[in-house]
Amino acid sequence: MTTLPAVDPGMSEAPARSVTPARSSAPERSGDYSLGADDSERARLLAQCAMHRGEAASLLDRIGLGAGGHALDLGCGPLGVLDLLADRVGPTGRVVGIDREQRFLAMAVRSLRERGVDRVELVDADATDTGLPGGAFDLVHERLVLVNVPRPEAVIAEMVRLTRPGGWVAVQDVDWLTWTCVPAHPDWARLTAAVGAAWSGDVHLGRSLPALLRAAGLLDVQLQAHIRVHRPGEPYHRLLLRFAEIHRERILEGGALSAAELDGCVERLGAHLDHPDTFTLYATFFQAWGRRP
Repeated sequence: MTTLPAVDPGMSEAPARSVTPARSSAPERSGDYSLGADDSERARLLAQCAMHRGEAASLLDRIGLGAGGHALDLGCGPLGVLDLLADRVGPTGRVVGIDREQRFLAMAVRSLRERGVDRVELVDADATDTGLPGGAFDLVHERLVLVNVPRPEAVIAEMVRLTRPGGWVAVQDVDWLTWTCVPAHPDWARLTAAVGAAWSGDVHLGRSLPALLRAAGLLDVQLQAHIRVHRPGEPYHRLLLRFAEIHRERILEGGALSAAELDGCVERLGAHLDHPDTFTLYATFFQAWGRRP
């Protein structure tokens, strides 16, 4: 586990609130983030943060995180909800962001600096074994982490361990339940099946979030769900094609589609998505939260 210093808006290091590593070397990683950690993925994730900002703010309002609170964003990536958490807990609170990709943590330093956010601790650690003290946080949050890992229950167990009694665990993840294009196109079904089979986690996880929280022993579990519409010219309208490109080698290794078949699907579906009358319904975005007894 590696701790990065907090940052301030003046682009100099703020006085560090150190997080003491619990071990001298990084633990075994809990799976792989198959979408990469390059600049294009940073741009996509920051756009994703902006897109889900309203839902995240509403979730924090429901939970009631206030000034002086201690909050952790697990799998924060290049920003996550770190800025929203910092705004709510204020100068007397504490915000920690955890990610296992050091490049994402470096991006988070940049993102926070750009927004003038300081007093955030960034920690390089695995989501299933952070090495942080238990019961230290009023809120432990993740967004779109569980869908990317093979054992989401192990991540939730660590989130519960980190939460103080009476504190909250909040999870936000998608379910490809509703992800489709209108009018329908046969290559959409072929590509979603191929990409879903190549994914590193369960693309239908969202519907299971309340049950996972209850199984982890949480009380007062609640649920909200959201669906978005995307149209030609909007980045997420063609997201399936981007995922097909990223997972190309895995798809071909799986044998569901040959290279020629995959290229044909992408070309035909791309033309269909570009038609001004086509729109996409995105995956259902589930939010669930529960209280540690």
